[in-house]
Order: sequence, then C-alpha cells, then structure tokens
Amino acid sequence: MTSACSNNPLISSSFLLHSLKSPNVSIFFPKFSNPISSIPYIQMNSNNKSPIGNSKNPTQRRSKSPGKYKPRYGTSRKSTLKKSLSQEQVNFTKPIPEDPVVGIIGGGMSGLACALYLEKRGIRSTVFDTGIHGLGGRMGTRMIDHQPLIFDHAAQFFTVTNPKFVELVDDWLKRGLVREWQGTIGELELGGHFVPFPSSPPKYIGVNGMRPLADSLLSQTSLVNVVRPCWVSTLEPFNGTWHLSEKEKPCGQFDAIVIAHNGKNEPEGLRVQGALE
Repeated sequence: MTSACSNNPLISSSFLLHSLKSPNVSIFFPKFSNPISSIPYIQMNSNNKSPIGNSKNPTQRRSKSPGKYKPRYGTSRKSTLKKSLSQEQVNFTKPIPEDPVVGIIGGGMSGLACALYLEKRGIRSTVFDTGIHGLGGRMGTRMIDHQPLIFDHAAQFFTVTNPKFVELVDDWLKRGLVREWQGTIGELELGGHFVPFPSSPPKYIGVNGMRPLADSLLSQTSLVNVVRPCWVSTLEPFNGTWHLSEKEKPCGQFDAIVIAHNGKNEPEGLRVQGALE
C-alpha cells in the first residue's frame, strides 16, 4: 500500500530529556517479546567538536554569499536530525504498547526485510522511502521506453552468505526472479587495466532487474504501509512516541524507529547499534 504523509492522533505520555557530553552515539530499540517492561529510547551523545564553524571558535560561522548558496537535496534531514537528536538523551516513561507501530526510514533491502520480519511477529510498520519511481534503494532499476534495455544503476549484482538470506535467494531462483551471473565481473582501473573479481562466492543478478526483488518482498506483506516519495527531515520525541515529519509536514508517530537508509545523507556521527529483537 502506498499513501501520503498524514496527521495521526497524538498519544499522551511523558518523557525525560537529559543533556550528554560523551562522543558516543547509540540507538536502542525495544524488545517486543516483553512489551510491558520494555522502554524504547534513543541515546545520542554530541561530540566535543563544534558542529558548525571553527572548533576553536564555536560561534564563528562560515559566511554565505547572498544569491549563491544553494542547499543540497537532503540537507534538511541532515541538519534537523543532528539538531533534534545529537544533544539529548530521551527516556520514555511509558511502556511500549502490546500492539506497537514501527516507522522504518528507508525502503531498500534492509528496510523491507525488517518490515517483513516484523510482520511475521504481527507488528505493523510504515516504510518511508525517497524513491520517485519505486522502492528498492540500491535495488534500483531504470528502463528506456520502447527499448529492451534494463539498467541496474545501483547494485549490479549481490552475493549470499547469511543462511536466512540463502533461503530467500533460493526462493527467488525457483520463481525465476534471479539467476547466477556466469560472466566475467571486475573493475576497470584508471588507464584501462581490467582486474577480474574472484569467482567465489557466486554472484546473482535480477532477471528483469533488481527492483522486482523489492516488489517481491513487499508483495509478501499485509501489515506494511509504504509512504513515498517521502524524505523524513525531522525525528522528534513527542508524548511517548517518535514524531516524524517531512519539511514540517507530519508523517505520523511511532513507538519505535528503524533507520535503514544507506547513509548518504546521514547526520555526522549517527550509527545504528541496536536492533529489534
């Protein structure tokens, strides 16, 4: 299901804010196996260096020439998330509900696999993805109209080592979605020297491109809502939940958040260390 960002009723609860000084950054997610005693919280510690300007003079800012400054796409998420999370530790005092709702930022392989895994436990989720043409992230595929050409412009192939992923790929093989790539794959270095990659482990490609693999994952779900194109720019604690918005447009509130995007516009110092268990 694909929908647009919308307002949701607010859930009343209290939370605590604590300032931090150490440079470590951690994100913790609740253990849904024990929903009553679990408390979701995110711990974000700002580093000692000034995030803006010269570190020796935190108040000094780089001047911008009028009319010449053009913000990059994605700057909103980068700056707002850093501002809203990097200086605070949030401890929710409300236990996670028995029927939690999870927000997943990123609709690539990781985000969709996470949503599928949550659904197997009966947990609803909403996947936010920036894709204009479709889901997939690195599984992006482009086609030229009226031409028998397919371009996998992100991930051209993938390998399999994880046992759970092996089961998924075996199913894709049986359904004709992927096949093993038998051609020579390598890297063309500067100067024209070609360096072939090792033949092991096996490499797989999408028969009709990589994006159908994302569509296949999504087709197996019924508790997953997809919002795209949506670039989540703000992530804030609000009344015991996480409140997401895109350029001040509310996108809903969630009991837990999973950051599953590729990091190209990730706030500096942010990394996911916890996992949904």
